[in-house]
This record gives sequence, C-alpha cells and structure tokens, in this order.
Amino acid sequence: MKNIIKFSFVLSLALIFNSCAKEGCTDPNAYNYSSEADTDDGSCTFQGCTDPNAVNYDSLATVSGECIYDQVGSWNSVFQEININLTMTLLGFPLIDTTFTQNVHPDSLEPSGIDVFSNGNLIIHYNNNPSEDGTWTRTNDMLEMNLQDTSLVFKIDSVSGTLLKLSASQSESNIDPTTGASVNYDYGIIWDLDRN
Repeated sequence: MKNIIKFSFVLSLALIFNSCAKEGCTDPNAYNYSSEADTDDGSCTFQGCTDPNAVNYDSLATVSGECIYDQVGSWNSVFQEININLTMTLLGFPLIDTTFTQNVHPDSLEPSGIDVFSNGNLIIHYNNNPSEDGTWTRTNDMLEMNLQDTSLVFKIDSVSGTLLKLSASQSESNIDPTTGASVNYDYGIIWDLDRN
C-alpha cells in the first residue's frame, strides 16, 4: 500500500509540474512568439517577404510581409503605347493639329527586352538589331538609361515581382525660322515589361 501511495504522489507531482509547463514558440524573432511559453513546440512562424523575385526575399519567412522590388533583372517587353500630339500654327492660325495613339503589336515591340544589372550596366535587346550595351542610374522613381548615342529617362510607375511599368514624356516647342510657324510637339510612351 505504501508503494501505491508513493507512486500516486509522484504521479500527481509530475502532472502538476507538466500542467504548468506551457508549450509554444519560444523564439523572440518569430511572428508568433509567446513570452509565456517555456517549451518550444516547433510552431514558430517568421514574417518576411516570401516572393523570390523581391529584393528583400527571406527564405526563412513563412508568413508573407512587405516585399520590396526594384528594376534589377531581366525583362521582356509586353506592352507599348505611344502618344503623339503635334500642333503647328502660323500667325495664330492652326495649320496642323493632330493627336495620335498607337498600341504596338506584340510582335513589333521594340526594344524587345532589357537586362538591368545591379552593377549599373544594362543590355537592351531588339528583334532585328544587335543588342546595345549601356548604363543606368536611378534617382527616386526616375530611371535613366545611357546608351551609346542617347539617354532615355523613364518614370517608374510601378515595379512588382513580375511587372515593371515605365513611362516617358517629352515636349518641344520651336519656331520654324523660314516660315515663322510655331511647332509644338508632345510625345509620351508607356512601356510594360515582364520579369523573366
């Protein structure tokens, strides 16, 4: 009988101590950290970016957090829209007033793609011409591409894991020295690219 009482007493103490132990996530860096847990039950989850295309991708993340994207990568052209507005006046009278919008057919997208490297270099690819090397710089949401014979400045409208939206616009006003006609020219392009 003494042995049964001893065994019952030991078992009761074990149950009391076991019931006081709390299981949970004990890693303070985890998304679901429990300060009350004293035994790790393997349930820790970590918040971070789970998209491998993002700059801040975290291979340990199990709960998606904010992902940050940039223009570095290989991109294929998927859409281009060109807008042109040309006006010409002579002595205040309109001679030409035209607005033109063109959505480029997918087979004719030029450039066909671009590779943007983190070291500041880039390669622009064309369908029927050799690729062209250049450099790039980014200031806030402006992306400047310096090529062999020209510089292009695009506004980054958005960049995500798979889509880069660029736009550019240019305006010029000239007076033709021969006729005195005033020429105003507005040009805009929307360029969408898909990450390889």
